[in-house]
Amino acid sequence: MEENHKDKVNLTIVGCGDAFASDGRFNTCFYLNYSDEHVLVDCGASSLVGLKKQDIPLSKINTIVLSHLHGDHFGGLPFYILDAKHLQKRTEPLNILGPKGTEQKTKELTALLYPGTDLDSMDYKINFQEYESREKVNVGQLEIQAFPVIHSEESNPHGLRITMGNKIFAFSGDTEWTDVLLEISNDADLFICECNYYGFKGPNHLDYQTILANLDRMNFKRIILNHLGEEMLDKISELKLDCAYDGQLIDF
Repeated sequence: MEENHKDKVNLTIVGCGDAFASDGRFNTCFYLNYSDEHVLVDCGASSLVGLKKQDIPLSKINTIVLSHLHGDHFGGLPFYILDAKHLQKRTEPLNILGPKGTEQKTKELTALLYPGTDLDSMDYKINFQEYESREKVNVGQLEIQAFPVIHSEESNPHGLRITMGNKIFAFSGDTEWTDVLLEISNDADLFICECNYYGFKGPNHLDYQTILANLDRMNFKRIILNHLGEEMLDKISELKLDCAYDGQLIDF
């Protein structure tokens, strides 16, 4: 049977870089469009620039989902929120879903960057919602499930599974190897997996050799590597697995 067009998901890789913008790449940010849902997954510090560079319809974004609370994954929220007020003239509510601490840290960061800004007194409503590990949360037509992963504990790190109709988008978040990745990626139409290193074994992040060693244990339709550090970028022409790049368009 031919797949219904409404079940297609359009993905734009707004940013796929590491925390240090290696090779000039923007911080992690993915734009998903499914039916009437316009979703950002992570919104790193450089994301507003990346969104505008890719001509993403900013005013249509209705949900932002965060994997964890590091600046290269949520630090762009104040800029997007204020752009929505002053340039987009937004009146529609904005949903922000993230781990515990999302609302407080977003308000503190916004007040630090733009003193006097009160997110409770905007011209549009911001609906903060904080997920529990493994809890399934429904936002619009999305079902979102977050899984605890191994990264800086203070950032409350999670990987994500987002179900849209009959499509599953999976994202590792930032993490070193954990068998939880088997759950996150299981039967996913697209699995975006962080891969900061090529062979170096360091805490908090994955390396290419470890991913290769575990490929046979994972079950997904497609994998794309993200969050590439300098060691990975130096080896990129030798890799067998696909790597993300800023501006990449994917339909699944």
